Amino acid sequence: MRFSLASLRPPPLAALRPYLVFILLWPVAGLLIAGASWLFLIGNFHRERDAAERQALAATLNIAEDGAMQTRANLAMIDQLLTVIRVQWQALGGAVKLKQFAKMTDPAGVPLRISVFDGAGRLRMTNSNGLWTREELDKVEELAFFASQRLRAADDMFIGMPLAGASRSGYIVRFSRKLLDEHGDFAGVAVISVDPDNLIAQYDQARLGPQGFLAAVGSDGMVRGFKLGKAFRQIELLPPSLRLALANNSGSSFIAGTEFGDGVARYVSWQTVEGFPLMVLAGADQPHALAVVRERERASRQTAVGASIALLIFVLAGMGLSGRLAMQRYRLTVAQDAYRKATEASTEGFFIVAPVFSAGGGTVDYMTVDCNEQGAALANRTREQLIGKRVSELAEDLPTGPGVTLLAQAMAQGSAEGDLEWAHAGEMLHVRVKIRRSGDVLAVTLRDVTMERAHLSNLERKNYEDALTGLPNRAWVGKCLPEAVERAQAGGKLLAVLFIDLDGFKAVNDTFGHAAGDELLQIVARRLKVAVRPGDRVARLGGDEFIVILEHLNGTGEAAQVAARVLQAFHASVAIGAGTASVGASIGISMCPGDADDVDTLLRHADIAMYEVKTSGKNGYQFFDPAFYGAMLQRKLRERELQSAIAGNQFVLHYQVRVAAATQQVVSLEALVRWNHPTAGLLYPDEFIPLAEETGMIVPLGELVVDNVCAQIAAWSREGRPPLPVSVNVSSRQFNERDMHALFLHSLERHGIPADRVEIELTESTMIRDPERTSEHLHAMHALGIRFLVDDFGTGYSSLSMLQQLDFDLLKVDKSFTQRLGHDGQGEILFTAIITMAHALGMKVVAEGVERPEQAVALSRLQCDELQGYYIATPLDAASVQREIMRRQAA
Repeated sequence: MRFSLASLRPPPLAALRPYLVFILLWPVAGLLIAGASWLFLIGNFHRERDAAERQALAATLNIAEDGAMQTRANLAMIDQLLTVIRVQWQALGGAVKLKQFAKMTDPAGVPLRISVFDGAGRLRMTNSNGLWTREELDKVEELAFFASQRLRAADDMFIGMPLAGASRSGYIVRFSRKLLDEHGDFAGVAVISVDPDNLIAQYDQARLGPQGFLAAVGSDGMVRGFKLGKAFRQIELLPPSLRLALANNSGSSFIAGTEFGDGVARYVSWQTVEGFPLMVLAGADQPHALAVVRERERASRQTAVGASIALLIFVLAGMGLSGRLAMQRYRLTVAQDAYRKATEASTEGFFIVAPVFSAGGGTVDYMTVDCNEQGAALANRTREQLIGKRVSELAEDLPTGPGVTLLAQAMAQGSAEGDLEWAHAGEMLHVRVKIRRSGDVLAVTLRDVTMERAHLSNLERKNYEDALTGLPNRAWVGKCLPEAVERAQAGGKLLAVLFIDLDGFKAVNDTFGHAAGDELLQIVARRLKVAVRPGDRVARLGGDEFIVILEHLNGTGEAAQVAARVLQAFHASVAIGAGTASVGASIGISMCPGDADDVDTLLRHADIAMYEVKTSGKNGYQFFDPAFYGAMLQRKLRERELQSAIAGNQFVLHYQVRVAAATQQVVSLEALVRWNHPTAGLLYPDEFIPLAEETGMIVPLGELVVDNVCAQIAAWSREGRPPLPVSVNVSSRQFNERDMHALFLHSLERHGIPADRVEIELTESTMIRDPERTSEHLHAMHALGIRFLVDDFGTGYSSLSMLQQLDFDLLKVDKSFTQRLGHDGQGEILFTAIITMAHALGMKVVAEGVERPEQAVALSRLQCDELQGYYIATPLDAASVQREIMRRQAA
């Protein structure tokens, strides 16, 4: 049914009567708004003026403090120079030469004017002619700088009053210190005369204004120097209130213009010059300090007057437009009966809704014009309770917000559809809404789709639920986590993802079986749900990995608290059917925004943070650390590079000689591997060996080194070089994971060299891991003729019985023992004990880290067999080490 409301008759005048109060509210509201705005504006004027005054006081105090620091530095320089003159006077019997101070200047670059008077007041020397008038020279003993120093017992610098200079072109301040003779008695005075303006910082007119000032005042209240603004007039520089305030070492004060005598108020700050009886004052004139604020006040008042006029016009327009509401009400009433009759027999709910317009013509609400019984039942009300009601009045138990959005869309576009839900008879009701516009009213159709939604929800639950634990699964995370990220970014709150990996779960699976592992995961899921906050979501990604999504966080501390509670949940053992299991948790935390802005990065960073916990000892939590991530990427890159280096044999060998302590002749070489990196250059072992150890690449690297050493020995033999043995370092992991007997036997046979040309260096930790297996391998290789050395002896945990049982040939004493030689007696005592023990066991002793000649002498005296270190020779390439051997043989 369609008809035009515009054709209805105009309403009678009585229809406007209910709206008279609303019409009169316009002028009342306008007066209240205008009054409140003017009160706020005036209050804002006061606040801005207070802020400007505080800023002016802070600025003058900052200038005074800076000036005090600069003045202190200037005075300290003068005092130091006077002290130097006094010391030279006393040491040289008065033979001071002022030419040596010719380059000394005041802060303005003017040479310092120095004069020296003897004890009788006679001018002995000066570097500034014309500085003293004849009258002053005739009565020096009466002048303040001289008389004060002679009469005072204190030995400090005297600061005089500003005096007119001899040339009368300016003022000077005299600084003096007493001179002493060789007996410490008064022997005269040294004086430095300085323009007082040069002792004060530069006047900053931009901050102090054209009528400000900068002055230095003595502790006696007398002005020593001052600088004034360009527009400065004659004033009382130290009015009484300011003199009283100067009793404090530092401070700020507002001084009225009447006290200065020129009518200009000023903001004054002062700061005592540390160590000197002076104080620096800085004054900023009030008109300059408040100029910007006063200009802003003038502009704001003009704007406020304009806004008040605009508000008046708006109120008058609103009063006129309010009459339209009565007309709209009358038209909608006429339409009620037609729509209600057409919808009464339907099983769906029908509503006729009309917009409620503001005085400006905008829609502010919607009103129920009519509805059928089915529609009223869906809304939990009767028709009588709904008709005439505004939609906003139904907000207590109906979703009016989304409903108004659909109504506004239909008003703008002609139609709208959507789904709403609300509580009905104790259950959640899901309703499909369709809205069509007809003229100035809206026809709304409601259809109950609760059963359809329940069926879809059940299907969705099965798709997004982990079958074992009942928690949301990975698919749910992929669907809901992006929505949580969007909410965090839109709402300005933090989102955290806790990536949880169980510690010890594999052991439970291996010990009790997979059924016990499944039972453990179910218990863990329940504990996690109890540990987190209400509203936090726990999900299982798979295996023993879980995540927790935390929303609406104010800071990282809240995420840390939840992580701590999760860890606490694992402190107690877990009772399962097969026994008792103990598991922990490693938790990585990633924040959004901050660590990531998308789901994939957020999960990856949380996983990386969890990995950091794993590598740091497990059973803890860690926030994502970009530095750790960068180090991990760098480590992965270096792993790939090392793998390529081993495959491409990018390694070179350097050799360090061992010499007999008695003859200094070379008896053996130690092979030291270097990585010839394609971009980083030559890398030393400490830059890649630890990584090779951790990743297991030390095994193929060790095989490569053994083969290269044997190849080099064979090459030297073909060249007729001296048959010296070469020792190879074998790591603990390499020795225990590889058949070293087969490796060395294969390399020796391949290159055709005798076994006595190869030595193997093992650390003490290699022997402790599996002594029986170690002994078998050592005896087998000993049988070939290979000699064995204990490397870095003294840093491990080997015992005498183990050394005797394993039958080593040489003992290489760690360089930390060698470094102690010559520093204390304990060094020689320890070396003597080691050498005696080794000789008793039939082993020779090699001292590592010999870096000074006195160490070599001491070790020879202690009957150490061999020496090795940078004092003996640095590691050299194959060609250079042969030249070193020949050089020693020739010597």
